Amino acid sequence: MNHHPEPVATTAQGAVRGLRRGDTLTFLNIPYAAPPRGAARFGPPRPHEPWDGVRDATVPGPNAPQSERRLGDVDMTPYFGTGWSRGEDYLTVNVFTPATGAGELPVMVFVHGGGFVAGSTRATLYDGSAFARDGVVLVTLNYRLGIAGFLDIPGAPANRGLLDVVAALRWVRENVSAFGGDPDNVTLFGQSAGATVVGG
Repeated sequence: MNHHPEPVATTAQGAVRGLRRGDTLTFLNIPYAAPPRGAARFGPPRPHEPWDGVRDATVPGPNAPQSERRLGDVDMTPYFGTGWSRGEDYLTVNVFTPATGAGELPVMVFVHGGGFVAGSTRATLYDGSAFARDGVVLVTLNYRLGIAGFLDIPGAPANRGLLDVVAALRWVRENVSAFGGDPDNVTLFGQSAGATVVGG
């Protein structure tokens, strides 16, 4: 991984350019699966096509379709994000890693909550910089929610959102070493519905 001035990491699909934030590096909106559109909208996740050049991983991308979530007058955006940020290429991960360049660091993969109908990696609470400062590579992931992820449709898997999480874990296994992580030392954890995914 190149660290200066803008960090670049090379994944199996292509290179990504991230951000340096003090002593941590942040890579946002890296696809782990192809966009779920057209005939594939309700199918299992498919591999993302490789890209040429260096993909921008400095800004958040879209997230799974969902409605705005409020609890009365309480603003829930720190927990769920800003609602639906439109776009079809939302099967993505964010990676937060130390800027030291050390390799074989422990990896933690976080699955967000939201009752399987809301949430995303865009929520401010899920910034993984603190983990990176402590020497951990943190990966957060988006997955299909609501109808797109879990509606039982004839001829389609009813657990598409869970299959997305499995695809993201496969991406971590294949690519996290490019960000200084150890693919043989991965801990999966989550919050609320995300913890349900982990606990099975």
